[in-house]
Amino acid sequence: MKTLYLFLFFTSINFIGFSQNKLKDEFNYKITYNLTYKLDSTSLDKPKSELMILYLGDNLSIFSSRAKTLANPIVIRGNSGHTSRFALTKFHYEILKDNRTDKLYYTLQIPKMQDQFYYIQDKGLFNWKISEETKIIKGYKVQKATTSFAERDYIAWFSPEIPIAEGPYKFNGLPGLILEISDTDNDYVFEFIGLEKITPKLPYKINLKQYVKTEKEELLDLWHRYRSDPFTYANNPNMKISPENHKKYLKYWTEMLNKENNPLELK
Repeated sequence: MKTLYLFLFFTSINFIGFSQNKLKDEFNYKITYNLTYKLDSTSLDKPKSELMILYLGDNLSIFSSRAKTLANPIVIRGNSGHTSRFALTKFHYEILKDNRTDKLYYTLQIPKMQDQFYYIQDKGLFNWKISEETKIIKGYKVQKATTSFAERDYIAWFSPEIPIAEGPYKFNGLPGLILEISDTDNDYVFEFIGLEKITPKLPYKINLKQYVKTEKEELLDLWHRYRSDPFTYANNPNMKISPENHKKYLKYWTEMLNKENNPLELK
């Protein structure tokens, strides 16, 4: 077990007794969004896109990339902690929102590793201002709302016709499902693709005892460390690489990270 993993484990040992370390529900609905994003601020004229999935139950929701969902089918989630190497996504997190406790759980597994981490936030991150302006999105009447979050200003369109106070990513708290939301620079744009009713309901459970509880900044630092050099992060004596090839990889990873300089959360 890596030193950093053990350090995070022992510094957050109190999570073992947390009463909500087992979360479960049955999902009734699946909402698909298209996320258009500009992760590289030096190439804002070349946005990329990825499909994202929001599953909804009576008490719990989970949001993640479609690629991650396909790599690790949600029906077996909670115990394997496995992510296929074919899951090509820029977004390796999963975000759970628990209506019973009004808590949000941001979970992250280091790809190809068994290291799993999470941090907790209150769901009430957003101070919404609702306007009277409306429009139609895919047959649903939606209403405009604005907020600020993590150094960005956002415009959201929610549908009172779908009385679920949910949305993509961490967004929630409006009197209707958020069908569209974007920051005012259009660096991150979530657009509604469709809503499906799941029959029969899809069971879901996760045991957070299998994860290490940490803080947001600590997890960001850990993620950056992994992506800067997966070889030294793994610290695996069976993983061999020549110094020359290692140097080439380090150059590639450094260039990649330098381009990923425009995250959704700027702070």
